[in-house]
Amino acid sequence: MKRFTFTLLLAFLTLPSFAEPEFPEKPSREHYFVDKAQLLTPEASEEIDKVSAALLQEEQIPIITVTLPSLISMRAGNLSIEQYATALFDHWGIGSKQRNYGILLLVSAGDRRARIELGAGWGHTHDSDAQYIMNDLMVPAFRNGDYPGGIQAGVEALDKMARGLALPKPKTPWWIPVLMVVFLVTIIGVIVSLFKSGRRGWGWALIAGLGVLLIFMLKSSANSGGSGGSFGGGFSGGGGASGSW
Repeated sequence: MKRFTFTLLLAFLTLPSFAEPEFPEKPSREHYFVDKAQLLTPEASEEIDKVSAALLQEEQIPIITVTLPSLISMRAGNLSIEQYATALFDHWGIGSKQRNYGILLLVSAGDRRARIELGAGWGHTHDSDAQYIMNDLMVPAFRNGDYPGGIQAGVEALDKMARGLALPKPKTPWWIPVLMVVFLVTIIGVIVSLFKSGRRGWGWALIAGLGVLLIFMLKSSANSGGSGGSFGGGFSGGGGASGSW
């Protein structure tokens, strides 16, 4: 009985921990990285912010960079780098539900592992390109101890991939051209109504309604959280690439 109890206790103590992993706090509005492993230099940090901010503003595609001392430090020693990247991506909601092209670049220094995780909107169309960025641009720098240079090179290459400079850009959602046509027809209808009926026509009522809607949207935008629109309920599932050194 003692031997059985000892064996059972030993098995319990050696079981892997299934506690919920911890996640870093989201970066503040003016930043696009979380450097918990303190791998980035001020120069690399500034360039990462510059590249990521421009991509978000011009293409509505966020790149978020995260460095960790190790997965164990985040209570995620039982997870692979791929599993943790997926969990972190979804926990933060990188990107948006409507335009799910978020990008997460995760580096775990102690595990000597890195992961590029893509939002579901990419649809696994850039897995080979992400692998090239990881294997040819980032990992060689990491092997030489140049973490700031490798991470910066990865962000700059992901920016080019997202912009379609060497690759096709994500397709424009089908509803955007339809919305433009509806908007144009509405504007023409308003002009005709104003000429025919003046202030008694429906055109003035529509203009007033649109004005109220615009004010509401501006207030909602001003009160919304996240780093300049980086976090809007996006989710992973669009592929990516992993690397080790």
